[in-house]
Amino acid sequence: MTTGTAPHRAFVLTSEGEISLTRPDMPQAGRSHVLVRVTAAGVCGTDLTDYRQRLAAPGTLPAVPLGHEVAGTVADAGESGWAVGTPVVVDPAFFCGACHHCEAGRTSYCTELKLLGHNYGSGGLTDHLAVPADALVEIPPGIDPVAAALIEPLSCAHHAARKAGDESSEAVIVGAGAIGVGIALVLRAQGFERLVLLDPVAERRAAATALGLDARAEPPSAPAALVFEASGVEGGFQDACRLVSRGGHLVVAAQHAHPLTLDSWLAFGKELRLSWSLGALREDFRAVIALVRTGRLRPEGMATGIRPEDFSTHTLEAMAAGKHPKAVLRMGPATSGGPSPR
Repeated sequence: MTTGTAPHRAFVLTSEGEISLTRPDMPQAGRSHVLVRVTAAGVCGTDLTDYRQRLAAPGTLPAVPLGHEVAGTVADAGESGWAVGTPVVVDPAFFCGACHHCEAGRTSYCTELKLLGHNYGSGGLTDHLAVPADALVEIPPGIDPVAAALIEPLSCAHHAARKAGDESSEAVIVGAGAIGVGIALVLRAQGFERLVLLDPVAERRAAATALGLDARAEPPSAPAALVFEASGVEGGFQDACRLVSRGGHLVVAAQHAHPLTLDSWLAFGKELRLSWSLGALREDFRAVIALVRTGRLRPEGMATGIRPEDFSTHTLEAMAAGKHPKAVLRMGPATSGGPSPR
């Protein structure tokens, strides 16, 4: 059964870079789509990129629905076979399953890929969400909704960590945002002996330190055989190139809004191995869920749970400046009123 046709909330980023609370019609389950009641949804670095782009050129880009880090329960299974009430997370990359990339297991390369919060038509910062039935991943009951919403970014971090294989037990991670911290937590759960996080923002370093990680403003004196670039900025990429040792491996795990400059002579002289990490595969979700279930990976503390009525443009502004921890909205019964523009 559906939850009815009562209005529900959905957050949209306007073309001017402001948060707008909308009340669209209730989405519906169908033959191949399941209705999810969202219990928690995270604000991602991709959402911050959308925010910065609209601030830079107000009115020139379309409004966009926000959010793709979603945890919830099945509210209406449609004809899918899912059981109502099953706790799930959403894999936000909806792949076709039929193209040559999908058949080879490289679903993030799908030629027909639809991304929740981008070209899918709706986002995850909402009360209810209709998604393809095969986009759901079941999670164990009892996981806190905020921790559950972090499974998607942790799966992206796990995908990046897999690029390193077993070539080292030490790593430097440039950038202590959600992906950088996630990479560090995944590597720690996998037994890495020495991990250093670098970030110029004191608040981010403090948050990482509270998780038991070694977070610094200045890089270590010795080069590292394995470096992850998770800052998403040009300066972070250049720092990572300098930090990696001769014969070392640099994994770029962040989305960059602008083209990067690579010193080809430096890369040549180091025989630098450069890898890129895109999204996550279903096996990454399963691996992260297993780590969370066994207690080897504890995402608590990576983010702050907030009420939807406390989410505003100011939240994005503070997150973009590194002054506010990653926000995860705890969705629940709608109250009167809504967020102010600021």
